[in-house]
Amino acid sequence: MKKILVVCMFDSIHSARWLSQFKDGQYEFLLFPSSPHRRLRPELKSLLQSTGPAKYRLFPGSRFFGLPFWLADKFLGNFIRGTLLRIGAKSYGPDLVHALELQNAGYVTLKAFESRAHDFKIMVTNWGSDIFWFQRFPKHREKLVKLLSLADYYSAECTRDIGLAKNLGFKGVSRPVIPNAGGFSEADLAIDLGDVQGRKKIAIKGYQGWVGRAVTALDSIALLSDQLEGFELVIYSANLKTIRHAKKLEKTTGLKFTIHPKGALTHKQVLELFRQSRVYVGLSESDGISTSLLEAMAMGAIPVQTATACCDEWFTETGVAIRNIEVQ
Repeated sequence: MKKILVVCMFDSIHSARWLSQFKDGQYEFLLFPSSPHRRLRPELKSLLQSTGPAKYRLFPGSRFFGLPFWLADKFLGNFIRGTLLRIGAKSYGPDLVHALELQNAGYVTLKAFESRAHDFKIMVTNWGSDIFWFQRFPKHREKLVKLLSLADYYSAECTRDIGLAKNLGFKGVSRPVIPNAGGFSEADLAIDLGDVQGRKKIAIKGYQGWVGRAVTALDSIALLSDQLEGFELVIYSANLKTIRHAKKLEKTTGLKFTIHPKGALTHKQVLELFRQSRVYVGLSESDGISTSLLEAMAMGAIPVQTATACCDEWFTETGVAIRNIEVQ
């Protein structure tokens, strides 16, 4: 049985989905937290309780790596967690240490093993904006160069990001490009898509802030208000700035939005929204392949996505890749 020490976010659905891909394999996973976590994802809890072939367990004491601990370690440059990870790896004896995401898991892994001899392989998996966005900042770029030189394997969901990693000095083995969120179950893909041509909803991703650009998406839709008669405009995962802007547009344009704040819809409900939508709109200044984009495509919606999410690598005959957006 292969022993894998995974550095990951315990409260991330992406971590849980990635790990669940291997639940029927002969693997033993020891999970080390890469960020503060208020809770464990229910999907991760299920893996920990699984009686299947693969075994999952948390790093001893990791449930107490809360926000104060994390903030103190940030101040100390990941020294505490890096030391704990190094000691844990020595005790556990993994075949592979795998950092799921670079700015948290990857940097802790770098701190733990950069100047220490080790007899296991190191793998790093690029999530979203890990290189595409952060390489432009000198301090991050320096860390990325060191991390990639340490890594034996590199995984990404964009061919673009494999090229970027090589440009930063990665010399190891690149894994095949696959979605980092674990793909889709056969049950999800077996959903009856119904009358796609007759759909009358437009789904809009509601993230605004950092790299999310929902406000720009809403402003663009407002410019087309005279062409949207009969369509229901649905914003999901909306944060406060997006909600306020949508309310403002309702007053000035006459448009009406159905708004679901962040966390209000379950994953199943989001998939159902996509199944009812003619168009999906997601804008951001940076991303990997957006999971929402792939889910919307799988549910039959026409995707409109900024090309910063390398969406054009996944589009075939249908899809609109936006290459320039006005930053709000």
